[in-house]
Amino acid sequence: MKDVIDLDYDIFFESDFRCRVINKTFARFNAFLPSKPGPNDCVLAFAIENIIVLDQIYRKVGKPKVWLWNPISSMTRKNKKLFLSYVRRKKIEVWTFDENDVELYGFLYHDQIHSSSLIKSTVSVYNRAFFSGVDKGRLCTVKGIKKELDEISIDSVVHIVRDKGNNGYTLSDLDVTTDVYLSFDEYLEQVEQSDILIDVAQNNQRGVTLRVVEAFFQNKKLITTNPYVASMDGYCPENIYIYGEERHRALKEFIETPTHVVKDSIKRQYTLKHLLEKMFGGF
Repeated sequence: MKDVIDLDYDIFFESDFRCRVINKTFARFNAFLPSKPGPNDCVLAFAIENIIVLDQIYRKVGKPKVWLWNPISSMTRKNKKLFLSYVRRKKIEVWTFDENDVELYGFLYHDQIHSSSLIKSTVSVYNRAFFSGVDKGRLCTVKGIKKELDEISIDSVVHIVRDKGNNGYTLSDLDVTTDVYLSFDEYLEQVEQSDILIDVAQNNQRGVTLRVVEAFFQNKKLITTNPYVASMDGYCPENIYIYGEERHRALKEFIETPTHVVKDSIKRQYTLKHLLEKMFGGF
């Protein structure tokens, strides 16, 4: 929120609206009943998918506009159905960075967002790559990228969390995966210590992850499997290598090419303030 410090706003946390719900089925049913929205006109529900919480925001604060920080495919089937039904029933605007979700569900689009206030240091370890994420079918690709980096003597740190309920991991898979999540501070520290970020898109994902925008903001090199990055403002081949799509240069050549500094005017469109301007008009 430091990026919008010049604006007048109140902050509530999701935990402020969580109450002890004895009967979730009844609470969800109640959320679909007609109700009067709260008194505020400009309300942002940031990355809140729980319709019980959303409905409390609707009734107590005001009709929100929802920003989804993940593709809707990341929800469980049940939560996805409840969420879509609720926002349609209440005529709530939903904003996303994923163009597939825009086309499939009629959501509104804005680029993924990041905050310069999260950048604590510009010091990186030279020739150090980093990946962090839940497996979600990406393990094989991450291992392939790591192998190629090892072959050109680039140190790589990969933190891959195993999928819950997946009993098909081999012994070699178990050696490079974990059940432990990084804290957000630990994650930021790893990003800051690396000059190369690895981004592996989930199946059918067209929107870019936070890793892409982090690379823009911190002028780091990015190895990504997402070809849609090439259409973004801020893309330049000196900084971004589209893994599996490059035909005329090797990974080693890309890493040895000096990094291009992304202009501040381009970084601005990937900020919370820019998102708020698009949602609610100029401030």
